[in-house]
Amino acid sequence: MITERENFLRMIRREGPDYVAYQPGLLQMIVPSALKDRPEGRKGYDWFGVHWSVDESMPLSPVVTVGHKPVLEDITEWESVIKWPDLSEIDWEACARRDVPEKDPTKILCAMLVSGPFERLHDLMGFEEALCAIYTEPEACSAFFSRLCDFKIEQIRYLKKYYDVDMIHFQDDWGSQKDLFFRPDFWREYIKPHVQRVVDATHELDIYFNMHSCGRIDRIVDDIIAMGVDVLDPAQPVNDLERWARDYSGKVIFMGGLNAQDVIDNPAVSDEDVRREVESKIDLFAKEGYYIPFAVSLSPRVNKALGYGYVYGRTLYKPEEYGSDAEAFRVRMETMSEEPAGPTFVPGTVIKV
Repeated sequence: MITERENFLRMIRREGPDYVAYQPGLLQMIVPSALKDRPEGRKGYDWFGVHWSVDESMPLSPVVTVGHKPVLEDITEWESVIKWPDLSEIDWEACARRDVPEKDPTKILCAMLVSGPFERLHDLMGFEEALCAIYTEPEACSAFFSRLCDFKIEQIRYLKKYYDVDMIHFQDDWGSQKDLFFRPDFWREYIKPHVQRVVDATHELDIYFNMHSCGRIDRIVDDIIAMGVDVLDPAQPVNDLERWARDYSGKVIFMGGLNAQDVIDNPAVSDEDVRREVESKIDLFAKEGYYIPFAVSLSPRVNKALGYGYVYGRTLYKPEEYGSDAEAFRVRMETMSEEPAGPTFVPGTVIKV
């Protein structure tokens, strides 16, 4: 039997995994305490001066506090308004010791970088003003995105040196449930080139790149995969996932796919229906082995959903070798934790998924 790490590396190398990956067993995921894109604790200011607080309706993640004056009101003034943190002043060694006292050799150490270019723009300006800026001052937005991505690349270099991370989880949500937040041609001209530089710089450091982008991103998914990202998540069901599986299987590892909103988080849906949802997505995506079942979920039942994936995924390719392991896990599921899975985005957090 091989470890989750070894199994993932077989996926990356296109050698074919022994089993469908189990995300909680695969990722040693952290929000580096060195990075202050969110405040420590339930409320406070980040390193750009944006105030965040925890909304009880969304307890897993702080949100920009309503009523606070935006840090940036005119995108054309970003160079004079935005004060960029000096990363050289951070005690990276101390942060790494705090965040990763011991690197798990059986897992992939993954550092979460939240607030990519578009997210940071609306963090600073507010969502409506950010969208207006995109349409009225695209060149100024692009210049800001470029500087922000330079800042991200600098962070990644420090994370490689002091944390020895295996993968970067780069977060920038580009879509709602219905469509992109902006025209595809805007994304291609003003966002994609800057994110491409981050992807390339990450790979130059021998780090894998996990692109996280929620929402319906069908109209640019071809471009995202062509950028060379190693993992794309969360592959939400508002997208044409059958096309994704058909056209891109083997070209990228999809992480996600599970329907949280209508199935996992829906109390009217039975556990048996949750199991069927998980198994159907494994059947869709994992024929060639390049899939990690997951869902961005608010329900503790996501733990059970991922457990169903473990049991089914261990018997898909080599049942004679992993069948007993799957059965043992099925028994353990009866006492599985009911703590909700998912990120908190608080610096220094070791994310329990």
